[in-house]
Amino acid sequence: MLPYGVLNNNKENNMYEFHKVKLKNITKETNDAVIWTLEIPDHLHESFIWQAGQHLTVRKIVNGEEIRRSYSILNPTDEKDLQVLIKKVEGGQFSAPAQTEYSIGQDIEVMAPTGHFVINPSNDKTYALFAAGSGITPVLGMIYEILNKSNSHINLYYGNSTVESTLLKRQLTDLKDQYPDRLSMSYFLSQEPVDVELYSGRIDAPKVKKIFRNELNHLDISGYYLCGPGGMIDEVSNELKNHNVNSALIHSEQFLSEGQVITSKQKTSKLDSGVRVTIDGVTSHYEIKQGDEKTLLDAALAADIKMPYSCKAGVCATCRCQLVEGEVEMINNYSLEDWELEKGYILSCQSIPKTKKISIDYDS
Repeated sequence: MLPYGVLNNNKENNMYEFHKVKLKNITKETNDAVIWTLEIPDHLHESFIWQAGQHLTVRKIVNGEEIRRSYSILNPTDEKDLQVLIKKVEGGQFSAPAQTEYSIGQDIEVMAPTGHFVINPSNDKTYALFAAGSGITPVLGMIYEILNKSNSHINLYYGNSTVESTLLKRQLTDLKDQYPDRLSMSYFLSQEPVDVELYSGRIDAPKVKKIFRNELNHLDISGYYLCGPGGMIDEVSNELKNHNVNSALIHSEQFLSEGQVITSKQKTSKLDSGVRVTIDGVTSHYEIKQGDEKTLLDAALAADIKMPYSCKAGVCATCRCQLVEGEVEMINNYSLEDWELEKGYILSCQSIPKTKKISIDYDS
């Protein structure tokens, strides 16, 4: 099994290409969410081996424009098919049609699984998982991995607005019934009355302070995994650090709704730069001119160089690569952890050149 943060590169020659897979089943999860089951053909099986917590990037063409979206894989890693949950966003170009306009047997264009918010559980450990809303999707995959691949314990803290809107509750209930001594779950509701004050409202710093004092402080937690809106992640991670939790134990992935925009700083290049990019063993060159309002990714796409991406907001890490030469400034970073930054990894969708020569490598 791969260690945390190491991706399975035993893929076909181009791991960033899109492949057609069959939509095998559509299950209604809530009034505004569906679960897609995707059937992976035998010739793509090796390419679609995934780690718990990773996601799929899907593609469709809307009025001549290419639309890409990322959805986390929620089912156990030892299953052949893949399942993703798609929650409807009002006006969403992909999520809205996904609820009603797709049919079983239809071809779906997807990229092989990617992502660095992953877990590799060990035996005799305890893991603390915090999720809110759709952030439960990769976390459920992690829960399966811990329960199926180790004897370790889980404390899950899961926030939603109402009981009715709670995603994947049936799967979680089944797991609780199957592993009553290893899975502890606490539900928080922000828009529905709750008898216990602690569980009323969203997961925030004061609640984490109480949870840590009453529960987590007495346990030897081997890893904290957080997935949800940025504000929740910031509050939870900061409160954990206030209690002297080693930041290396805190892993997070921000949930970004379709169409959500994260305000960024100006992305204007201040000098002429030549960029060399290596991807799937092929090296290409392109330029960014002084005054260009383009990131490394934007400029590559404008030069007809195919590079992986999805959200373009610094969240999904699909565009993660290693900076081999030169310096860049990252506008936003909501996905790379400290160890990745120390090893020279960057997000091409957020990087502006600071030197005349830049070399990036997706194969590292």
